[in-house]
Amino acid sequence: MTAKTSARPKRMVQDTKGSIYELCEELSRGGQGIVYHTQYPQVLIKGFTNKDPQARRRWQKHIAWLIRQDLAGLKLARPLSPLAEPRCGYVMELMDGLEPLQRLLESYVEAGEEASADYLRQGGLRRRVRILCQLARTLNQLHARGMLYGDLSPSNIFVSDDSAHAETWLIDCDNISLESHSGLSLHTVDYGAPEVVRGDSLLSSLTDAWSFAVIAYQLLTHNHPFKGDLISDCEPEEEDAALRGERPWIHDPHDDANACFINLPIQLIEHSKLPALFARCFEQGRDNPAERPGMAEWLEALSEIDERLIACNGCGGSTLVPQEINSLDDQCCFFCDTPLDSTAVLFEEFVVQLKDEDSQEAADDVEMATGRKVWLQLGADLELKRLMPTFSYDRWPADHIRVEFTEKGLGIYPLLEGRLTLQRGQTKKALEVYQGLKHSLRGQHAEPYRVHVGDLDASHIFWQFRW
Repeated sequence: MTAKTSARPKRMVQDTKGSIYELCEELSRGGQGIVYHTQYPQVLIKGFTNKDPQARRRWQKHIAWLIRQDLAGLKLARPLSPLAEPRCGYVMELMDGLEPLQRLLESYVEAGEEASADYLRQGGLRRRVRILCQLARTLNQLHARGMLYGDLSPSNIFVSDDSAHAETWLIDCDNISLESHSGLSLHTVDYGAPEVVRGDSLLSSLTDAWSFAVIAYQLLTHNHPFKGDLISDCEPEEEDAALRGERPWIHDPHDDANACFINLPIQLIEHSKLPALFARCFEQGRDNPAERPGMAEWLEALSEIDERLIACNGCGGSTLVPQEINSLDDQCCFFCDTPLDSTAVLFEEFVVQLKDEDSQEAADDVEMATGRKVWLQLGADLELKRLMPTFSYDRWPADHIRVEFTEKGLGIYPLLEGRLTLQRGQTKKALEVYQGLKHSLRGQHAEPYRVHVGDLDASHIFWQFRW
């Protein structure tokens, strides 16, 4: 007689709109609940696991409030509809092909492989910078609406599971609340701000900023900023003290007791604003949360890095070009010392300040370099956009030109009708349609090219490059 095996019954839930979902494999688990896949690739279910009736009612009330908020345009897997009783949870949507950032941080190093090789295999510096850019923009937009995210950690940040892409979303949004009404103190070990870990403060945008800085440092260097040699060689009590803000971070200039000499060095990003931002956060901002850099500052610094990265033709890694460098002839890859691609085109941003016509004194128009430099390599394309001031850096600028570098040459596509002018020397012409510059022309002219954005008779910006 053949024994019968009973299939495991399907676990089904229903939302308040009548839609039915099957709870499939578990995706992630946190302090408040579990996130499940469903039979639909882009639909997830969050189930609240606390059995206390009052806690469940508070949570359900908060989710109902969150559903009513305008979170459009933010990369958040926000609640769409609550689950019907007796279940306690909600339905959310998340694009397919994402995985927790935690998996990237935990990527193993194969036998005999160096940490740098593992770093490159997972997308290198460029992918990490772009992940952090998207995360910083989402948090900046959330903070601008008077809200905080709350329990930010690598387990609720989801990124592309393909190392060639950097799509970044936040899930587990039940901790989102208005800054002035936050009564939360939840945090994930390693990522909570010191004042929250000590129990001295509730969550705020300043605790979000701390969690972001820890994640950013860890993602860029494979080090936790407070787990240096002092912590790794001591008892667990020392680690607890470090997370409470009672020990120096690994690059503290006044106390090197917790220095760290493994994994990737901070020199990977030394030609940027990031080292100074990390220092502000983990030194002055450790005891004084108001000293921590805001999300707009992080976003601006990360965006500048992305524009100055050059991909190595040897190992495929990305190297940050120093801002003062205008030629790649003597520059080498950070990871393998291969000479960098000297054929890359450098675009520099300038501001033209017109002379004051009402002034009695003779004056010339003033051209000032903004310090912004963008590199374009063969086979790539980019949009040259006028970046906004820090306070509105998350907005998408309207003034832009698309440029591409192919085997045929350089192609310029105007994306702003009627306000672009191409100049070389004294020759100027309206840039209204595609303009191509053949490879055979490169190096034939001493004068640089300029693409003016805006009215030539008013103060404006221009992009200068040589071809």
